[in-house]
Amino acid sequence: MQHKYARPKASGLSKSAVSRLGESIAQQVGFEPGGDVFAVVDRLGGRIHYQDIWELDQSTSGSVVIEGESDFDIYLAKHTSPERDRFTIAHELGHYVIHFLWARRHGETVSKLAATRYGSDREEWEANWFAAAFLMPVDRFKEALEEAGFDIGAVAERFKVSYAAAEVRAKALGLD
Repeated sequence: MQHKYARPKASGLSKSAVSRLGESIAQQVGFEPGGDVFAVVDRLGGRIHYQDIWELDQSTSGSVVIEGESDFDIYLAKHTSPERDRFTIAHELGHYVIHFLWARRHGETVSKLAATRYGSDREEWEANWFAAAFLMPVDRFKEALEEAGFDIGAVAERFKVSYAAAEVRAKALGLD
């Protein structure tokens, strides 16, 4: 990344606060579980780009590069599944909402931000919590899991996420 881009900083929000924010943003933008995340990105002023496996280590391979409000780019690998892409998009929206919009509204001076593709720090956890709540809101997820007889595969299909994402969500909610 070029030096003009800040890296995300942890918000300090609790996991439940991040989850509530994810669900709230989904409602505000009219996103329904299983809905079109590409349309959400477009509505928020973002663009999605695909990179092949040979481009992933280049300096522009950040998963999200934010130039300003309603001006950001999300980068996806060409070789991943549509379900995986949906989670990645929601994760990058988490960085945009938490580490850019929310941070700015709470006194941070963030003008441009870039989140790298890999990592397991607090900022990445926050983006994952946001993505899980955005794509699989807790009440709807619990209801779907019960209706499906706790069949994780059926729930993953309903929410259009990977089996792994639905499984992690069930475990995180104590429903496994």
